[in-house]
Amino acid sequence: GGCFGCHNGTLATGKTPDHLPTSNQCGDCHVTTTWNDVKFDHGATKGSCFGCHNGTLATGKTPDHVPSSNKCDDCHVTTVWTTTHFDHTAAKGSCASCHDNVKFTGKPPDHFVTTHQCDDCHRTTAWQPVTYTHTGPGFVNHGRTIECVSCHTSNNQRVVWIFPAFRPDCAACHAGDFLPGPHVKFDSPTTAYYKASELRDCAGACHIYTNSTLTTIKETRNREHKVNRGSW
Repeated sequence: GGCFGCHNGTLATGKTPDHLPTSNQCGDCHVTTTWNDVKFDHGATKGSCFGCHNGTLATGKTPDHVPSSNKCDDCHVTTVWTTTHFDHTAAKGSCASCHDNVKFTGKPPDHFVTTHQCDDCHRTTAWQPVTYTHTGPGFVNHGRTIECVSCHTSNNQRVVWIFPAFRPDCAACHAGDFLPGPHVKFDSPTTAYYKASELRDCAGACHIYTNSTLTTIKETRNREHKVNRGSW
């Protein structure tokens, strides 16, 4: 018969009080030649991991486990339990379908306020750095020279134009940074300077004319500023 037919604590020594909670089929894990060499062939089991690893039949999820469903083999393998992995390419639905702080960790309380899906900015292969491609005409790709909160000062996905009269040009945000000094318009008979309203597209042309008639260009300047250069 089975091991427990004798090893029941009466006819012969049985399971100790501190034994892992499990059924009484000793031969599933132990061998008679070396009792302490414990092993189990998970390949011969039926049903889900949680059918046994529920904290009663066998050890289950620890109290500090990440919030998740009970499908252990979505992340764990039976050969190396501590090496976890998850194939996001096989997942269905949006990120928030799982990362809702119930099944899995979701957005922290101080996360940037947005209605976008996680994968609009994050990648499953490397959660940081965050990348987002703006689709609206009012934002030119600035590269990685600025942080999101540099424009989204209210920590919200909607940005309020600082100088709305100049939108959607650069001056709508940068008119306050404009300095007349470097932007000479002509220097005869007197020196005159451009205004921010004239150079609202900072990446456009900024010519110096020979005089106030504005008919002859003395010096050609074009695209002195580039948004992805890193500095003016």
